[in-house]
Amino acid sequence: MGNRSVPFAASNLNMTSYARIVFVLAGALSLAAAGCTSPAPLDASALRPPEVGPPTVEVVVLAGDDLSVLEAEIEIEGATVTATDEGGPAFVWPQRATSVTVSASGFESQAVVVEEPPRDDRMEIRLEPIVLSGRVSTHRGVALPGVSVALGEGRDVTNDDGRFEIVRAEPGDLTLTRPAWKDAVVVWAGESYEIDTTMEPVDVRGVRVGGPAAGDPARWQELLAMADTSGINAFVVDIKDEYGTVYHDTGVERAHEASAVTLQYVLPAIVSDMNAHDLYKIARVVAFQDTPVATIEPDHAVLAEGSGELWRTRNDDAWMDPTDPVSFEYPVALAEEACRAGFDEVQFDFASFPFGGDVSTAVFDDEYTEEVRVGSILAFLKRAYTVLSPLKCAVGANVLGITLESGSDEGVGQLPGLMSRSIDVLSPMLYSTNYGPGWKGYENPNEHAVEIVDAALVSGNNRLEGFGYYRPWIQTWTVPEGDVRAIERRVDDRANGWMLWSNSSAYPSGLLPPQ
Repeated sequence: MGNRSVPFAASNLNMTSYARIVFVLAGALSLAAAGCTSPAPLDASALRPPEVGPPTVEVVVLAGDDLSVLEAEIEIEGATVTATDEGGPAFVWPQRATSVTVSASGFESQAVVVEEPPRDDRMEIRLEPIVLSGRVSTHRGVALPGVSVALGEGRDVTNDDGRFEIVRAEPGDLTLTRPAWKDAVVVWAGESYEIDTTMEPVDVRGVRVGGPAAGDPARWQELLAMADTSGINAFVVDIKDEYGTVYHDTGVERAHEASAVTLQYVLPAIVSDMNAHDLYKIARVVAFQDTPVATIEPDHAVLAEGSGELWRTRNDDAWMDPTDPVSFEYPVALAEEACRAGFDEVQFDFASFPFGGDVSTAVFDDEYTEEVRVGSILAFLKRAYTVLSPLKCAVGANVLGITLESGSDEGVGQLPGLMSRSIDVLSPMLYSTNYGPGWKGYENPNEHAVEIVDAALVSGNNRLEGFGYYRPWIQTWTVPEGDVRAIERRVDDRANGWMLWSNSSAYPSGLLPPQ
């Protein structure tokens, strides 16, 4: 709050950074001359000017940012009045220097001393808005972009540096929201104009629910009951699986054109059920392994060298070409539909280059180099993020567990460090069955699943570069139930949530955390 004296002449006005007093120099006193009916001359020396009392001064308070009239509290000589948008209050000049104190919600208060009345009996006081700035970071101290920040009527979204700015800030609750992160509230009392705060990832303990399981009413109800009586709080539901099958009556025409739709469930109905059971809803969408669409769109698929036919894995699966941006749009469209239906997050599986076959014979639109592979997968994830994030839907991707330790993309275009700059959740598939004899010195890695998972996450955490975090997949086969529970506890220490994978969507109670 400033305090100053305002002289009579506007040219001598002393401006401060907090407010400006503007005197509009216009107008003058009018004296009325009286006529006389007598032809006799008047004695001019006998005339007296009319008596003029103290002037009445109007106060108008304006916002310094857009010059709008403010509703303000104005204290003049100890009397408090309220200005309206029709103009400021008036006060009678007390024949001496006058103190005027002005305050308005969301603006810097001002105290000024007016030594003489303005010539046009009108004074304007401009208040500068209060600007609350801050930074939001992750639990690891990394800048968190895309956070919706609200304080009263003020709104902003954090930029790439995690910065936000609320103009005309009023003390109250600063609320922070972002997909895949817990809502946060910071009480701001107005003492400081800079706030730094953090957000925590959502707590997910999930299970995969295949399309047929979601479509079987009895099985679906069993899964919902299982969640109600255990520590499971999330379902990962297949929207489109690794065979290209779409399990609901989608509005995405390409799925129907490829004869990929198998009606198992009604999308809004399962979303409603999951909401009723307070479950975090994750839609699993397989990205590039897609035999049905590759069959009808070979121009955008991976081809076999020499023959020009579709390249296929050992299991006879075909892939769309990750170097061809046209191949991005189909999985993104299915993901967008799921988000609009109410899912909280989309998890892209097979968001990678092909594997499971002789890739040396595969032909892509672009070169098969690590630079191209990594760039292509990042381009796909960024494309998905630009579509889904505005819908308040988190974006995740499954990654090969080996990439957390190998330091290369393993031929599939996945580098967790770079991916963590573009998406919310990375889900490494930490299955001990994927590690061969001798890994970490273990003749049979399956017998050391806990150690395998722990080592992968220790290494992987050191590779994270952005705001994304790990939420791994845990296997439920070939590993004893006790070891599965031990893995869950170890992951709780190293990552942010986990999910259990079962091909049949069957989860014995011994695998589940307590309620």
